[in-house]
Order: sequence, then structure tokens, then C-alpha cells
Amino acid sequence: MVARKKHYRPPGKKKEGNAARYVTRSQAIKQLQVTLGFFRRLSILKGIFPREPKKKFKGNNHTYYHVKDVAFLQHEPLLDKFRDIRAYQKKIKKAEAKKNADLATLLRTREPTYKLDRLVRERFPKFVDALRDLDDCLTMVHLFAASTCCREGKKMMWNLIHNCREIES
Repeated sequence: MVARKKHYRPPGKKKEGNAARYVTRSQAIKQLQVTLGFFRRLSILKGIFPREPKKKFKGNNHTYYHVKDVAFLQHEPLLDKFRDIRAYQKKIKKAEAKKNADLATLLRTREPTYKLDRLVRERFPKFVDALRDLDDCLTMVHLFAASTCCREGKKMMWNLIHNCREIES
């Protein structure tokens, strides 16, 4: 009988443990090839939030996302729409830089838009699900309505508080 060699993994070849299951926000942004603003907007719309791994492999000052969540975002059609919008904005900027006002106004009228109806139906299949998620928003409105305009030297936006009081009543 021949003795088998023990399995050896060279350093840096494959990840295991938390490093394989979680990625930092900057790694996720590079993987999706979007800007930070688009990533934030997309993750809020899809309802994907950062997770806390048991062991933080990069340090405490990083935001971690699950690999499956990032893969879920990668196949989102809205991501392609965001890319199309960004490319179209570059066309408008180029036309303005070349002092071609007619083309810029024409491009502005044809600017692509995106719809969120599919996303809302996917995230809230029933009316009860939408009401459950609405609870957090209503709590924040009540909190702002109950607060005063000036508190301990820290000024809050008085128009925001006024609007929340109007909504509440």
C-alpha cells in the first residue's frame, strides 16, 4: 500500500472559512464594476445589507457583504440599466464639451429611465409584506415629529421636522 501525501494548499491560492464567504464593500464594487453610489442605490433597492462575519479577516473598519448577496446583485437587470444611463450621461457631457447644444438637448429628451415595478413585486409579493417594511419608516417619521428643533446646541433641520409633523397629523 502506497502512503498518500497530505493535501497541501499553497498560500494565496484558494480561500476558506470567512474569507471565502464574505467580501468587503470595495471588493464587491470592483466585482460589480460600479461606483459606490450605484452600489449603495442597488443594494438598498434590492434589500441587501452588510453582514457581520464571526471573524473579520480584513479588520474591524471594513463593511462585509455575503458572497451570495453580491452574486445576486450581479445578475440584476437594473445594473445594466444603471450602466446604460451612465454611458448616456457621458454622451451628453461630450456634446456639451464640444459646444453642440442642439445634440445635447436632443440627447436629454431621449435619456433612458428605469422602472422599479418588477423590483417592488419581487421584494413585496403581498401587501402584508409591504406593511411590515413600512413600520421602520413610520417609526422614523414619528421620532422626527416628536423631536424639538434645537436640542443641546445641535440644530436639526426644522423643515424636516415640520414635514414629519404634518405627515403624522
